[in-house]
Formats: sequence, structure tokens, C-alpha cells
Amino acid sequence: MVALGANEAVDRTTVRFEEATAPVDLVFDTVGGDVFVLSAGVVREGGRLVSVVEEPPASVSEKVEATYFVVEPSREQLVELARLVGDGTLHPTIDSVFPLTEARAAFERVMMPGKRGKVVLQVVRDKEAGRAAT
Repeated sequence: MVALGANEAVDRTTVRFEEATAPVDLVFDTVGGDVFVLSAGVVREGGRLVSVVEEPPASVSEKVEATYFVVEPSREQLVELARLVGDGTLHPTIDSVFPLTEARAAFERVMMPGKRGKVVLQVVRDKEAGRAAT
């Protein structure tokens, strides 16, 4: 897990993360709901809770500094990410690839527990190379 930037991994199917985690400086929430609310309990005083899923409810904002972060699309950033992947600097973890016609199945995979990495929708095929372009 260190390769993914984690010092410690908690198997949430066997341990409640809010009981297994010492106070932390930052929680970056990508799940929302109950997990978002419970995450407030593991943030140390002066720490921050950031969600890309939902606005922090009042119960969370009263306990910690909480922020809803909306990502805006940026062509320049996407080009830079593509360059980093292309030159081997960045190694994204891909869970699965679905053709656009199976978007429903891709969404269902995103929601499944145990998913590791990104679920990719294949939008076009590279005709010259005969391979998928994602």
C-alpha cells in the first residue's frame, strides 16, 4: 500500500476504521454518507476533512474544519497527467475497463466493495493501432 501513498491499510470488512485509526491531519473522503460523518472522529484538533462527494453536514462542521471540494475539468491538467502516465512517472491502478456500451455495468462496478483502482470507460478505439484508447 505504500506505493499508493498509504502508511497503513485498514480492512474495513473486519475492523471499524474509526477505531483502528489514530488521529490524523487530513481525511480525503471519496465515499460520503456514514463514512464521511465517522471520518470526523479520526481527525485531530486543527486537522481537516475534505470531501469530493458531498457538502459537510452541520454535525461534521461543528467538530472539524470540513470542506467540499469540487473538481473542475482542465484540459491542461489532463494533458499533463497523460504525459506523466506516458513517460512512466505516474502509474494509475486500473480495476477494470468497460466499453461505453456497458456504462451501466461500469457504474455498478464502481459501487461494488473490494474495487481496487479506477474503473475506465473505453470511449473510442485507436483504428491505426487496433487497440483501445481510454
